[in-house]
Amino acid sequence: MIDEKKLIEDIEKEIEFAMKCNMPDIVAGMRQIASAIEEQPKIGEWIPCSERLPDDGDVRFYMCAVENHEEDPPMFCQYEEEYGFGFWNDIYDEHTLGFVDSEFKTNEELGYEKVVAWMALPKPYRPEKESE
Repeated sequence: MIDEKKLIEDIEKEIEFAMKCNMPDIVAGMRQIASAIEEQPKIGEWIPCSERLPDDGDVRFYMCAVENHEEDPPMFCQYEEEYGFGFWNDIYDEHTLGFVDSEFKTNEELGYEKVVAWMALPKPYRPEKESE
């Protein structure tokens, strides 16, 4: 994983050096690189809900910090654009145990506090394949 803040800091030092050496093309290029880095989605950082909500729409799980419990371990929630944070629940027929439908219940409907910040889960572990 890359330390984005350290990388930006290093680029800013290089920009200062290029400015002292009167290299405007290098300065412009380095500023474009720094800007591109800053615009990338942040991995491993909490995103306040007031700033942005998940936008990928694939209903995967997110780590969520909830109101009045920010110091507690995060809870895992799903996100549905139409409803917000909550959980999909599969409904099965009680006699045949066959699948009937799915329903989405929001955290509020389930009695949980409001989600104030979220973070995408890391990618799953994949062992490296040995070279042959």
